[in-house]
Amino acid sequence: MYKVVIVEDEWLVLQGLKLTIPWEDMHCSIIGEASDGVTGLEVIQQEQPDILLTDIRMPAMDGIQLAEKAALLWPKMKIVFLTGFDDFTYAQKAVKLGAADFVLKPTNADELIRVIGRITSKLDEEKQRQSLQERMELRYSWEHPLILEKMLYDLLLDYAGTMEKEWLLEYGGSSSEEFCSYRVLLLQLDGLHTSGAAGEQLKQGIKEQMAVLSTLPAVRIHENRYALVVNRIIDRAPLTELLDQLSPLLPIIAESHVLGASEPCISIDQLPTAYQQAMSALYQTVFVGQERMIWFEDMDRQQDHLRANYTRLEELIDLVKWGNPASIKEMTELWYSQLIHRHTDGLEARRRFFEYTVTLYSLLLRDSELRGIVLDSSFTLASAERVEETLDLSLKRLNTSLFEWNRKYTEQSDTQKKSGFEEIEAFIQAHYAEDITLQSIAERHHMSESYFSRLFKKQVGTSFLEYITQIRMRHAKELLTNPRLKIYEVSVQVGYQDSRYFSQIFRKYTGETPTEFRKRLGIESLPL
Repeated sequence: MYKVVIVEDEWLVLQGLKLTIPWEDMHCSIIGEASDGVTGLEVIQQEQPDILLTDIRMPAMDGIQLAEKAALLWPKMKIVFLTGFDDFTYAQKAVKLGAADFVLKPTNADELIRVIGRITSKLDEEKQRQSLQERMELRYSWEHPLILEKMLYDLLLDYAGTMEKEWLLEYGGSSSEEFCSYRVLLLQLDGLHTSGAAGEQLKQGIKEQMAVLSTLPAVRIHENRYALVVNRIIDRAPLTELLDQLSPLLPIIAESHVLGASEPCISIDQLPTAYQQAMSALYQTVFVGQERMIWFEDMDRQQDHLRANYTRLEELIDLVKWGNPASIKEMTELWYSQLIHRHTDGLEARRRFFEYTVTLYSLLLRDSELRGIVLDSSFTLASAERVEETLDLSLKRLNTSLFEWNRKYTEQSDTQKKSGFEEIEAFIQAHYAEDITLQSIAERHHMSESYFSRLFKKQVGTSFLEYITQIRMRHAKELLTNPRLKIYEVSVQVGYQDSRYFSQIFRKYTGETPTEFRKRLGIESLPL
């Protein structure tokens, strides 16, 4: 809808313009009106209309003066003047101001409809040209490899939404065909050597090899980890052959390297899943001796087992954000004791431990509030040099990192937490009469129900149910002092549909029924 403001000092003419023209049929909406130029200018400043329909002769500020000032504020606005036969001098000035059109008074509805139709067509053309220009500018900016790499990074780690996917396909020089058959390949390089001229040549050679594998650039995920969406060759045999050609170059720039590959995927929507598969494969290399390449489809996957752990992992992330070291340690040690009890085989226990930590790390990176803290830390999940450490030491190292992330998050968000609960309390105060529940508030703030319940009591000093009930009872007392309200009406207004249940709750919190409360105050008791 195009926004229209009408400025006309004759009330009957103004009403006629509003009522006799089929504005909606012409994709227009009248969003403001005024009877003089001064008020009209205020409306224009506030609403920024697409079309201004104004009389020329008006008190205080005429239409020409209004148009001059309005054009400075909103130069894209189209101006239509309503003019009489004797306004020729004014009309000349209007032409110089770039008036879109003129309509003679008394106004003919058909003529005005034709004028507005021409203007909206012109606005449509301008909008299309602007959209095309923006698309061209966006496409040009996407030619910068860093922008494309950042978008791929967000897609792989599941930070991006539908809009980013559409932008990648439309402006990133990519097409849906590039994601109709691909794998995600992760390369981890440990012990990187300092780069000289020879090192730069090697890196260039590696880039050339990667270009054979993919039409897209490699994405740096972490200091020593890179991801590549392999879409030129995905069959294992030829892909393995090409990776074998790449492998001799890697030891020259790093002390060790490992590769993990996802299953073949057929949609851009599967990028986050493919990345998770590649990461799982990458960390399986610690269990297979000298093998430096793991295919996800070869892994002995326990996906049901991992999914069962998701709820616990999400609660652990809640503890990193809102808990303390003691609560974090209690949860990780409980999980660890169950792990050791369930898997007596040392190698299997180690595999499950690292599956758990890999999934945890992935979920942490998806959390917008924790991602920066986690990426800035020196924590590594399971690099080759860590293989010899005991599981007890691995747990201790994991806890140390979790404690550090908890401390940093607490330091940077203490004020935010306080204001966050002030916001929650304000929301409850405003909506106490509605059917709000602990679950709905927890979901609104992206927390698990159980953890939000504990955190609410810690921050507010009482349970959620007690808090909302206290608010409802306080308001119920105020409403009961109004003798015009029946008790069942008070009940509904404070959030209870069943007036008898309301009376029970009221008695529990005040020691008397609503009727007794009114009687004590000398207010005539009204029947239910």
